[in-house]
Amino acid sequence: MGTLIDRPLVVVTNREPYVDERTRTGIRHVQKAGGVVSALDPLLRDVGGDWVAWASGSADRHTAPGGVRPVPLDNPRYRLHRIYLTAEEVLGYYTRYANQGLWPLSHLLIERARFSRRAFTFYRNVNLKFARRVARESQASSLVFSHDYQLALVPSQIRQLRPDLAIAHFWHIPWPVFTVLRLCPQYQEILRGLLGADVLGFQTDEDVDAFLTSVERSFRHVAVDYTQGQIQWQGRVIHVKSFPISVDIADIESVVQTARITRWSRAVRHRLLKPGQQLGLSVDRADYTKGIIPRLEALREFFHRYPDQRGQVVFLQVVVPTRSEVSAYRSLFRHVEQESRRINEEFGTTTWTPVLTVRRSIDRYRLMGLYRAADFGLVSSLFDGMNLVAKEFVSAQVDRRGVLILSETAGAAQELDQALSVNPWDPEGFAATLNLALSLSFDERKERLQAMQQHLHEHTLYDWATDILTVLDSQAKAYVVES
Repeated sequence: MGTLIDRPLVVVTNREPYVDERTRTGIRHVQKAGGVVSALDPLLRDVGGDWVAWASGSADRHTAPGGVRPVPLDNPRYRLHRIYLTAEEVLGYYTRYANQGLWPLSHLLIERARFSRRAFTFYRNVNLKFARRVARESQASSLVFSHDYQLALVPSQIRQLRPDLAIAHFWHIPWPVFTVLRLCPQYQEILRGLLGADVLGFQTDEDVDAFLTSVERSFRHVAVDYTQGQIQWQGRVIHVKSFPISVDIADIESVVQTARITRWSRAVRHRLLKPGQQLGLSVDRADYTKGIIPRLEALREFFHRYPDQRGQVVFLQVVVPTRSEVSAYRSLFRHVEQESRRINEEFGTTTWTPVLTVRRSIDRYRLMGLYRAADFGLVSSLFDGMNLVAKEFVSAQVDRRGVLILSETAGAAQELDQALSVNPWDPEGFAATLNLALSLSFDERKERLQAMQQHLHEHTLYDWATDILTVLDSQAKAYVVES
């Protein structure tokens, strides 16, 4: 990929882009999936630099003497700096404070949020480990690009250690409105942490407005410019802007049209469907923010209200186990299985099973093939910063047969406006929209998909990364001129 950035880049994330695992046959090198890795790994290979992340692989220490692993191993282009954490640090920083506190609060699930001062102490100290490594490894000309709710304190900590560095931070999940944010006992420290950045990126304009309001209401005598998206803070100007994250649509289109995935996609339809049936698909982590249970309730309502659709629809849900150390997630997975079984027992026949469940992750290539195979995709998260599944589904629909049914509370809904919109808490309306989706003509499906695909070609994953870093680079150069 080409880029306008000509400075070394330091990426800072909770999860590492490459994990090294011990197996019976030796060490296995695994590239992690995800939008950040897909965008920033090739960018770092292009411009060079460093990536700082938590080491979670069983063989990470072996392949990273001194905590540094070259990437790629055979022809190094950048350095991966691994942060080693104790089990107690992972529990306090990651499991308890980030995932049982900030995550549910940001998704408006107030009753699930749990905070403790002890957990926050671990959170602060682990963030400082990241910041110190960044400060030690960064060149004077480096651009620092840190990420998400696990590392909210890192920008200010880096600022204190290396005031010469230009820092951008991207918040991937929704930013809560102030009345919700202040339920976090440490909300002012979270805000101060983020305000160490020069550029703050969010998924939507609503997130930007919510953040600006949070700053204005939390700190007296701070100048907040809503029109320009700027904050005057400690003698600096912080730019706050929406940068909706995207996908690499060209790569997805290439993948799904390979001979292997074309065969796979056709085989899925042949195996799961009888003539005249339509295939529905959802792909989610087993997370309570994804609206899996309300979706199943809506599906049950659909079969009640539209009995003529029984036997005409096969719904395949991919539910990937996640955060198994948190009891709420284990409980959700059991609930999903119970609700799916309930639908199948109530409506299924000897020749038709309404709901099929895959309870594991699927490799990226086959997953793209499933998107291509589907006649409709359901993305009905309760609240989402973006939701890249929606964009991946649209990208993989090279046959243009599929209909995207998308939650109006997902960030992606603001861009994919040709999707059919649903409220995840309205099972009757959800059922009616699903019935409408099944009745759309091929021409209307094609027209909707073409419009959304064109948008994704014009707003790619790489555009997202370079847009943020270009703003940061311009800001850094402006400071040099002023000084």
